Amino acid sequence: MGVEPLPLFAAADARIRIGDNRGPVELADEPYITLPVMRLGEAVVADYRAVALSLRAHPMALLRPLVRDLGYIPARALANVPDGKRVGVAGLVLVRQRPGTASGVVFVTLEDETHHANIVIWSAVFDQFRRVVLGSQMMGVWGRVQKEGEVIHVVADRLIDLSGLGMELVRTDGLEAMGTPDSASVFPKSRDFK
Repeated sequence: MGVEPLPLFAAADARIRIGDNRGPVELADEPYITLPVMRLGEAVVADYRAVALSLRAHPMALLRPLVRDLGYIPARALANVPDGKRVGVAGLVLVRQRPGTASGVVFVTLEDETHHANIVIWSAVFDQFRRVVLGSQMMGVWGRVQKEGEVIHVVADRLIDLSGLGMELVRTDGLEAMGTPDSASVFPKSRDFK
């Protein structure tokens, strides 16, 4: 009992046969399409939507002028900030941790285009900003720098959900063709541990 070839394979077989000097069979007339070149912001958003990272640019690099105007410094600049000084940092939320042995303290790791920032959130501050801590994909943190040797933390006293800046990332690059992605579709989800 012979098996009938599937239509897709039959069409491929009809195109070229070994030893046959006929050209391939044209199945359809398809127009030539030229897609517009993606702008940097559009490409970064597409990369983050697809694989949660981009080799082209970090979203914070594109948003740096905006967050600088809001008073946030790059994470790498924390190395030059004196111990005890109040600063603001902003970045993508990579990790949230609330170990059972830490008496309710939450540790958050933010990432910007320059480095990462370690954030310490005491339980009273967590209670005040619970929704921001648990729901942000991009966060702004205000607090005091705490240095111990090479380790630098920002002890948070004010937290701001900046996830909506994902839309600004789209707008700043003039990406009307992207539609209206929500911020959750732009920034990657954090890895959270207890």
